[in-house]
Amino acid sequence: MSISDVKFAGFGAPNSEDNVLKLLSFCSNLGAESSYVTSPEESQFANFNHGEIDWRELTFGIHWLVNSAQTTLLGDSPRSAWGAGMTIGELEGARVVMLIDIPINPSQLAETWGSVIERIRQIHVLFFTPAALAAISKIEEIPQEKLLHEIRLRGLTPHVCSYDPDRRMASIEHALGSTKIETKDRLESLEWLARYLSNLPSAGTGIAGVESAARS
Repeated sequence: MSISDVKFAGFGAPNSEDNVLKLLSFCSNLGAESSYVTSPEESQFANFNHGEIDWRELTFGIHWLVNSAQTTLLGDSPRSAWGAGMTIGELEGARVVMLIDIPINPSQLAETWGSVIERIRQIHVLFFTPAALAAISKIEEIPQEKLLHEIRLRGLTPHVCSYDPDRRMASIEHALGSTKIETKDRLESLEWLARYLSNLPSAGTGIAGVESAARS
């Protein structure tokens, strides 16, 4: 399987600053196929008719469905679509990716984190930006260096990961243990995640596969 065979779908707000859209843009630049789901141009994102989204069609045959925890803050309709996409996508065989970042209003991080905890058994890859990792460490009262491991154990999430651009270091907790990889180039956090997700389906099984995808 090549990267061009890997398919993504993502849900988020209709603006260029949405992290899901940024991630999918990196994936597309790598050659993966991606589609971005949002509200129609004529609708307000906070209250658009989310029932018109055909999640079964959108998630059929894809590898990854990408969501952001911040989406839950943007209105009842986005929150409902966020949950429906994960539920139906899981039934169609898509693997859910969840992005954790600091909201525009940092005081709402605990709220978004609570929404993720409620759905954590549906999540296959849980990704923290460095800032979010530090902030969630304080909320959970767990040392930052142990947080990814503890979250993976609690939620049984297959991949819990983060990437530090300053150190060029990817940290991944997975079912077979812990992996830390220093990348050759300094990447943006979402750029590293795009490479990891795009290469993981063809990287092989076991720790060697995780290391190969993380290094790509």
